[in-house]
Amino acid sequence: MKKRTVIPIIVGLFFVSVSLFTDTPYQRVLASSAVLTHGPLVGGVTANTARVFVRTNGAAEVQVRYAHTPDLNFAMSSVTQNTRAAHDYTTTLPLTNLTPAAVYYFDILVNGVSQLTAPYPQFKTFPTQGAPASFKFLMITDYHSATTSPTWFNAPAAENPDFVIIGGDFGKVRPMPNAFVKRMRLRFKNMYSRAKNPGLVDNILRRYPVAHMWDDHDFGANNVDKTFPNKHAALGVLQEYFPVYPMTQYGDWQKFSYGNADFFLLDSRSQRDPVTDPDDANKSMLDGDNLGKKGQLEWLKSGLLASTARWKFIVSPDPFNPTVGKPDAWAGFKHERRALVNFIRSHHIGGIILLPGDIHLGAIDDGTHSDFPEMVTPGIISDCGTVPFGPGTWSEGIYWTGAPFTGHCFGYGVITVDAVKDQVRLEVKNSIGKTQLQLTVQ
Repeated sequence: MKKRTVIPIIVGLFFVSVSLFTDTPYQRVLASSAVLTHGPLVGGVTANTARVFVRTNGAAEVQVRYAHTPDLNFAMSSVTQNTRAAHDYTTTLPLTNLTPAAVYYFDILVNGVSQLTAPYPQFKTFPTQGAPASFKFLMITDYHSATTSPTWFNAPAAENPDFVIIGGDFGKVRPMPNAFVKRMRLRFKNMYSRAKNPGLVDNILRRYPVAHMWDDHDFGANNVDKTFPNKHAALGVLQEYFPVYPMTQYGDWQKFSYGNADFFLLDSRSQRDPVTDPDDANKSMLDGDNLGKKGQLEWLKSGLLASTARWKFIVSPDPFNPTVGKPDAWAGFKHERRALVNFIRSHHIGGIILLPGDIHLGAIDDGTHSDFPEMVTPGIISDCGTVPFGPGTWSEGIYWTGAPFTGHCFGYGVITVDAVKDQVRLEVKNSIGKTQLQLTVQ
């Protein structure tokens, strides 16, 4: 009796072991069990290229099928890439040779199996760099809640922007001692989860190209700086989980262009000197590691100097207005701030517009206090903040309801570039899309 039971088991195990290393129907069924768990998310978009982030629940081959038609007729295919355990089963797939200013619809294949159904996700490529173009984009920042109502993103999505910039403080998770990478990965997983964030996923991430740079809470800890021991690990997780524009090995500062506008996304954390340092020529928010020509400060200066774009948007996680007394904002780095202002003015660089977040309220200044037009975007889902330092002084006022950290200043920023009138309209809107503050820059 024992032989009759042992022999079939051995044969069965032999069949399974062989099937794992041969192209049999059993192997194909086993491989196809991997599925898409997070994404897709489109970023790094230019006139001719895009990058698509995906994550699976196990090692798999992934590919993008994309087309100009909503039903994916005549679809093209991207290169095939593998998701691996070393990178938490994430990868970013490049799309190349795209048509400028064109809408694409797409599906994700995991081991050859379609993961999505109609209506498929979509994105629109950017117009040819340097060409005059009217466009609209959103600023969404200070996203502190891990779970949100499906309706939170209805108003931003209804703006029908050409792209969305997601500012710093990209969600929070509970502390996990001695598990920094796991916690950072979980932050992105929570953000990309349809169960937790259906409004964000369906209304923003699957409809519009996105860009993102970090602030303190999605870089490390509150008010953290260059001394943070896990900053290189944080940079690695960001590259795993977000389709960023090209970055250096030192931080997440990025540049992209849309038509006749250049965008400079600043990293105000990984290179920042401690706020307690004396505010002199040695204190820097942008190049505390003294990287020189390889550093962010020289990158920003040379980029602004070389730019021929009509508009130069500097997206700083922290307010530039020095009347905002928050010590980890630019008010705590007045020497470097003044040097940067003098550089821009001495070289007659025009079209500067500043777009920060961080202080959990909306505000607009015409340059009276900020030196250049500046709009602070309120938190999309975060209570009013800035105490005990105050909101500062702003020429166009502030959007701030209730008491700090107990009132609600939910909202977002809308920036509309009009190439015909040669102007930019800045708007702070509340959570239902009603304009609270606005300024036209010419």
